Amino acid sequence: MKKINLYKIFAILFIAISTSCVDNNDFELPTIGPDKEYKNLKSLDEIIAQYNGDPVEFTEDVTVYGYVVSDDREGNFFKSIIIQDKPENPTVGLEVRIDDTNLGARYNVGRKIYIKLKGLALSKYFASFQIGVLNGYSTDRIDANDYIDFIDRSSEIAEIVPTNLTIGELTDAHINTLIKIDGVQAQEKGLTYADPDPNNTSSVNRNFVSCETFESIIMRTSGFSTFKSYPIPDKKGSITSILGKFSSDYQLFIRDTNDVNFTEEYGCNTPPVDATLNEVKTFYKGSGEATVTKNLKIKVVITSDLASGNLHSLSAFAQDATAGIALRFSGDHNLNLGDEVEIAVGGAKLSEHNDLLQLNLSPSSIISQTAGTLPTPETITFAQALTGDYESKLVQIDGVQFKDNTKIYDGNNELIAECDGTPLTTYVRKEATFANNNVNDKKGAITGIMTVYEGTPQIYLRNEADINFTEDYTTCGGGTTTNTIFFSELADPNNNANARFIELYNSGTDAIDLTGWTIRRYTNGATSSTSSIDLSGKTIAGTSTFVIAKNAAELSSIYGVTADMESTSAAADSNGDDQLELVDPSGTVIDIFGVIGEDGSGTNHEFEDGRAYRKASVTQGNPTYTFSEWDIWNDTGDAGTTNAPQDAPGAFTPGVR
Repeated sequence: MKKINLYKIFAILFIAISTSCVDNNDFELPTIGPDKEYKNLKSLDEIIAQYNGDPVEFTEDVTVYGYVVSDDREGNFFKSIIIQDKPENPTVGLEVRIDDTNLGARYNVGRKIYIKLKGLALSKYFASFQIGVLNGYSTDRIDANDYIDFIDRSSEIAEIVPTNLTIGELTDAHINTLIKIDGVQAQEKGLTYADPDPNNTSSVNRNFVSCETFESIIMRTSGFSTFKSYPIPDKKGSITSILGKFSSDYQLFIRDTNDVNFTEEYGCNTPPVDATLNEVKTFYKGSGEATVTKNLKIKVVITSDLASGNLHSLSAFAQDATAGIALRFSGDHNLNLGDEVEIAVGGAKLSEHNDLLQLNLSPSSIISQTAGTLPTPETITFAQALTGDYESKLVQIDGVQFKDNTKIYDGNNELIAECDGTPLTTYVRKEATFANNNVNDKKGAITGIMTVYEGTPQIYLRNEADINFTEDYTTCGGGTTTNTIFFSELADPNNNANARFIELYNSGTDAIDLTGWTIRRYTNGATSSTSSIDLSGKTIAGTSTFVIAKNAAELSSIYGVTADMESTSAAADSNGDDQLELVDPSGTVIDIFGVIGEDGSGTNHEFEDGRAYRKASVTQGNPTYTFSEWDIWNDTGDAGTTNAPQDAPGAFTPGVR
């Protein structure tokens, strides 16, 4: 009897002693004895510094230490533990890959661990450093039977203090560390952390937005997590999580729903603060996309004209006393010329479209809209307009004219201030109310908004009233104008594209100086010139031809004719479904082949794989294409043409009229 009682006493003492060694947070896995001493102990920083793009295999005895920040008990982490170098203000973290589950029972949050690296390797997956077993250029998980031999548990259990950051302050240095973001809420109410369907185990991304900086971030939750069907609180507050990254997107991984501390009322309702356009534009750093990370509003005047149709209904231009900017809305707006509007811009994105900086907004961002006063256009020189320094500002430029005053506004038109200077392009949409009107054929002042397209300054015309040309047009060039010069033969040989040529004929008896003359090509159905040939410096003799070769050597070899000019321009290389214009020094179209804006294929102005020959009865140019003036051979025979592809030299007659 006494013996049995003695056993009971020893049993009770053993239980008491064992219980006193167990930390409540240690899941009943006590650390036995003092921590080991390691001869070659390195920090995580020192280990990661060895990575230079290829996996690092450890062949010598070296030990690294870190503090556990992950917890897989709720299923949102799988077969890995995440460690960082310090309990507070860490500089680096990494993932330890282990082929086992329920790792949180042994490696609880805050536990300091030592990893003996000999036989293991360091690799990188996207931006995440990983330790595991080397497999080519990556690491596999450490076997379930082996990892205890590699990883020692310290007796130290530290309090992990998450690093407080805003979304915009996140960097790759914070990956695999514990962070905390305040003032955030789910972008959409009423969602669960993942798909509650028990049969769907896919991970799910949920978007969260900061009410302080208006930036957004993804929270990724596993379809195996125990809390996947729990509703995300329809409130706002803080999120504590381990930071990950996939491709270029940062992601938050919570350990359980205690990491989401949402106690404040949902909504970012703080009144916005007044700001200038110049202040808003400083958020953009020159590339990519930038977020306006302050709760701001702007008061601007709309300088574009919605009613004229020369701007998409999602777009507008606006200006205040400090700057101008392009606005791009996610839906149609009703902002009209001269409207003064207040717009909330907190959280709005700034980006470039074809090099034009634009502020991307929702129509719901408009706080108020009243009739306002248009700013006075800033008078600048033509040279200043070409600098690109006046982007999105309303300007006036004096002393300009259209380079070609015979065109309509639709498409690209070039403005010039001097005949040999760099032109300034103005683009008019075909939907504009004045698109089909003839451009003003005089000279004077132009008002518009300076824009940019793929690095080249342009000017946006709000309406036709922006053109105030009252002075006489300046004829450029110095060459003579006449309608005795015209297209006499166009060649696209079926058997040799290098034997293409354009032939002009001068029916007059006097030689003509071609300085200032150009040939313009309109590819396929283009409404503006796509390439051109400058004929300056050349002369066409009276009652003579002038042959322009794509390849002069080939022309000579095939036809036995010396070209008057070789042009590497695409204008001399038409494949037969394009349109050509002959333009004199004043910009007047003297002759034309084809219908501008209409692809030649299948029409009466197609000479593909063939020849277009001006009938002998024609003695002068015609600025309106007239099919009856031509004999045309091609590979279709459509619209009255002849289906008979022509091989060179064949019936081609370059240099002969």
